[in-house]
Amino acid sequence: MFSFRKTSCCILIVLCQAVFAWSSDSEVLAKNYLEVASRLSDTGKFDEAIRTLNQALGILREYSTSHPLRQKIESEIKIAKGKFLLSRYDKIRKRKDPQNKAIPLKDEDRNWLVSQVFGKVISRQIWEDRTALVKGDPVGFGRRLTTFPSAGVELRSTPQDFLFLRTVDASTMQTNGYNNILLHSGSILIGAYARDFTISVKSPNTEVSISSPEPFSVMLGVTTNGGIKTISLLGKASITCRGQEMQILPGDLCFGLADGISRKMSVELSTLMVTSKLLTGFEKPLPFMKRINQQAMMQALRTKQRFRTVVGDVKGTRDFEIKVIEEK
Repeated sequence: MFSFRKTSCCILIVLCQAVFAWSSDSEVLAKNYLEVASRLSDTGKFDEAIRTLNQALGILREYSTSHPLRQKIESEIKIAKGKFLLSRYDKIRKRKDPQNKAIPLKDEDRNWLVSQVFGKVISRQIWEDRTALVKGDPVGFGRRLTTFPSAGVELRSTPQDFLFLRTVDASTMQTNGYNNILLHSGSILIGAYARDFTISVKSPNTEVSISSPEPFSVMLGVTTNGGIKTISLLGKASITCRGQEMQILPGDLCFGLADGISRKMSVELSTLMVTSKLLTGFEKPLPFMKRINQQAMMQALRTKQRFRTVVGDVKGTRDFEIKVIEEK
């Protein structure tokens, strides 16, 4: 029979072998990530290199900070971040130089990706023009997108898929960041999956800021007087304009004007769902369309007397158009 001491020694040996095998596999995997990151860095894809290096570092999170491979990866992360900042600075410098030619399309930043598109949509400024956007095309910050009549485009943020935009029918917008959009004309739909997110939308005559502690979605359109019409689709959000603030819930509508926010009105979501191309014009539905349906049903139950209406334009400072849809 084996003694207890011999048995313990055998178990210890087996455990040590298992730990050694696990450690060896981890190091091999981390080295593979390191090689991939090196190739990405060599081709100028510093942001992707940084993400890959962080994955490698995550594999070695149980290792000592003095481990040579971990120190190597941490050093490469610092180098990649430095190169990334230098490349960003160089691009910004080139953009501000009026004599500088458009940057080649192969160098366009992948801040957004085209996830859906129909009709003619063009992308201009900073990089060379794209005269016909197609699915999978990148859209960098600073791009000016023009959507022609009977056309539309959907953009999704990258690499984190937390924000998307839709625009249709004779619209022009420019994204200067995930939190900063210039809406020159037309309308857009914003869907934010992030929490505690704030986004600013500027029109020719005003600017509104929309924030929420939870995911939300809104539709916005430029009015004749240069203001912004805002309709809440999902979530509890706060809209701010010219120092005035208002809480909006699904079905709430308000106008951002040159002197502040208009009074709040209610729009029947079920009608909006069949009249707005931002919701119906794309081949694939919104990922949260079922939740909008639920909100529409809840709104209908809360309302004893309803008028099916479409809220239109604002031409003056306070008056707005409302069309009542007659029942057939």
